Amino acid sequence: MKDLRGVRTTIIIAAAIVMMVAVLPLLASGCGGNTPTSAATDMMQLITDHKYGEVYDSFSSDSPVRAQINRDDFVAQMESSFPAATTISEFTVTEEKIDGDKATVNWTAKISTPDGQEEPLNDKFELVLEDGTWKVSQ
Repeated sequence: MKDLRGVRTTIIIAAAIVMMVAVLPLLASGCGGNTPTSAATDMMQLITDHKYGEVYDSFSSDSPVRAQINRDDFVAQMESSFPAATTISEFTVTEEKIDGDKATVNWTAKISTPDGQEEPLNDKFELVLEDGTWKVSQ
């Protein structure tokens, strides 16, 4: 039984990491921050607060996420991959690069699952300036 909990924990961590690596970069600045760093920080807060509808609504107009999945399916996918008791902490922007109306924000964080497992995350967000706010461009 204990081995099954370990497998379940590993699956939850893996699913959360996949979502963080595959989806979060697409969401990073959708919150409309005044800087790429503030947009990334705002997005992580929305995800931490499990406000996935707001996350989806924050995509840039050309985000492939909007072309690949509708809002309801996105919310359902995030809810199943990122359970309510899963948390993100220690979010830190390690580098911000701005090149005109495009930017990259490198960051680190820690994800904690309901089972008490913790996993470090290192990723980046690609952003674009759209209508005066930084939004996801990937």
